[in-house]
Amino acid sequence: MRLGRLLIPRYIVGATIPYVLLSLLLLTAVLFAQQAARLAEVLVYTDLPFSVVGGISATLIPGVLTFTIPLATLAGIIIGFSRMGTDSEIVAMRSAGVGSWTMLWPVILMGLILTGATAYIHLKEAPQAARDLEKIALQGLLAKLESPVEPRTISTLPKFVVYARDGDKALGTWGRVFIFTQGEDRSTKIFTARSGRIDSSGDQSELVLTDVLSTEFPDVEGEAEKSYVVARFDQLRLSIDTGRANIIKSLNERDTNADTMDWKDLRERAQNGEEKEKREAIRILNRRTALACAPLIFSLLGGVLGLKVRRGGRGIGVILSLVIVIVYYLGSLLGESMARAGSISPYIGPWIATAVMIVLTCVLLVSTRIRLPSFGRIAFGKPEPAKTKEKTKTFHTLGAGSIGFPNLMDATLVRSLALSFLLGFIALASIFHIFTLFEVWRFTQAGAGLVARYLLFLTPLVAVELFPATMLISVLITYALLARRNEAIAWWASGQSVYRLMIPGMFFALAMASCSWLVQEHLMPGANLKQDALRARIKGGQARAITSSGRQWLASTDTHRFYSYEFDESQGTLSEPTIYELDADAVHLSKVVSGKVGTWLSANQLKLTETETLALNKMKVVRQREAETTVNSVEAPEVFRPTIDKPSQMSSIGLKGHMKVVQQRGEETSALSVALQRKYSAPFGVVIMAFIGMPLAVSFGRKGTIIALCAAVVVSIAYWGVGGGFQQLGNHGLLRPAVAGWAPLLIFAAAGTYFLSKVRT
Repeated sequence: MRLGRLLIPRYIVGATIPYVLLSLLLLTAVLFAQQAARLAEVLVYTDLPFSVVGGISATLIPGVLTFTIPLATLAGIIIGFSRMGTDSEIVAMRSAGVGSWTMLWPVILMGLILTGATAYIHLKEAPQAARDLEKIALQGLLAKLESPVEPRTISTLPKFVVYARDGDKALGTWGRVFIFTQGEDRSTKIFTARSGRIDSSGDQSELVLTDVLSTEFPDVEGEAEKSYVVARFDQLRLSIDTGRANIIKSLNERDTNADTMDWKDLRERAQNGEEKEKREAIRILNRRTALACAPLIFSLLGGVLGLKVRRGGRGIGVILSLVIVIVYYLGSLLGESMARAGSISPYIGPWIATAVMIVLTCVLLVSTRIRLPSFGRIAFGKPEPAKTKEKTKTFHTLGAGSIGFPNLMDATLVRSLALSFLLGFIALASIFHIFTLFEVWRFTQAGAGLVARYLLFLTPLVAVELFPATMLISVLITYALLARRNEAIAWWASGQSVYRLMIPGMFFALAMASCSWLVQEHLMPGANLKQDALRARIKGGQARAITSSGRQWLASTDTHRFYSYEFDESQGTLSEPTIYELDADAVHLSKVVSGKVGTWLSANQLKLTETETLALNKMKVVRQREAETTVNSVEAPEVFRPTIDKPSQMSSIGLKGHMKVVQQRGEETSALSVALQRKYSAPFGVVIMAFIGMPLAVSFGRKGTIIALCAAVVVSIAYWGVGGGFQQLGNHGLLRPAVAGWAPLLIFAAAGTYFLSKVRT
């Protein structure tokens, strides 16, 4: 008897929990990829160890889960109930005398369990992960300080500019070292050495150089004669400040940031802190508690909405979930902003959104007349009516060729793909933006306008990152429903093969890949420049320079020269240029030429005005002054021009040109080469996802759409993981750039071919 009473609740749990788990996996994968992608560009150019990269990735998961568990609860329950409504199961239950409470309490119990998990993550794991993330980043910087100078890269340390022409990055040894330092009296010292390294002990660091030539140039204006000091050393040790002491101090100190405190620390601060600290701790405690209760609120609201959905499938579930999530989290941000500004109590502000959701749930629960319309056709297209055998043999075309393309079925299929793609992209992009909004809102006091502009300029980057996953989901859903409704059988009965069935999907994928390429090449570079600058303003209150500015350094491998200058963008000239020339072996300093202004006479000739030349003749310095001097074999003007150095802020053409400049400067370009290959290959990822998704959908569609969606989640995670892994291998020089950029696509194309071979044609 008891088993019979639990039959309906067990069935409801079984109908909703797969969608909850599927939504959780999908949303977690998308948001984790977003966070990892934001860190990836920083990690590439700081070149942290693999262990540090792995540790940072692990610390991102708790913060992502605090956001995705409530969303997955809401989406999964609404979609599950919508599916039961589509199959008339809810109508059957009501006809059998099953009440609303009997259908709601199983999902409320599920929400209560998920609330407990979310509360634990919010109050314990997420703050700990935030502290761990900061620690791991500091440990990574500490590890990098063991050898902070990359061979063939100009490195700026406190009071030092260092360039190592040769070296072993793994061993931390350098060859043919150039070091520039300037004292408080503006005197300049140049050290050139045959080899060098950094010795670190405790919080102290020393530069250890061998076969050293030291040259000191005092800066005493107005004196006719200047004294120069030249010295040779077999070995020389220079004490330097690499910031090691500050990093060790930060590692050992307790973090006082309230956002990284757990439940216990926040309660202690709320009781014993200063008035401002108490208010902040109370606000954060209430914010975390309110957000932790979201799965319980969403489970009840999702169940009530699901009971009121008319026949129409899962499309209404996606739309309703998206609307509720936007309203809830925007309300939460509004309440917290008011509490932070002091216009409302910190006990009330964080709970405003929760109160609104509770009121909405109560209104829907007591109302018996409110019915929600069906949007199932919006998401997945209108199911075709059953056709007779005679009719299924003929497909009218819209201007067909010999294979009957395109026909009316192709148009219907493309329309369904387009609507599914649009809905999926809007949903994923909205969740992406809401998560980002929560991430940056606590840093800003600049207002909603600045944040809105930041999210607007972030959209092109979001589009490029989400297009492959969105294409995979839309193809799997559309073709799985096609197979489940037996429309695919109608195609095959008319003599059309599965390859013919894939043609409209491939054309649509090519169109979306072209859109991805256009966005990547024409919209994303400029938008990323603006969104990075706006993000810096949001976090720090000041705009960040878009390109390098101030004193520049350039190392030439062809002429064994170093250039120090400021670039005048308006005139295209060099201000206060100084040229340091080395001997034939590119080891020791031989001559220094400085001037007032540098102007190009030709592509390889530079004219310096008001010049002073210091030539080192053994241990003596010969000084010569001239009105102007012409320097030959100089690099082209574009090599000296300050450039954007982030691949995400450049098109493929711009990145290719930047690589040529970097190569002329004698710097390492492996990471840039990998980034260029990934720019070329990224749009093809959209086509590959369609190619791999269609045979999976046809194979799994008749077994259930949920299986096809699970396949989408697995493939998306695998695609992101394989692509990121190959990129890291390429950045560290373990794979050729072309292999690192294109191998993931070839692997998944092979997988798609295998799945296609298993489908009955």
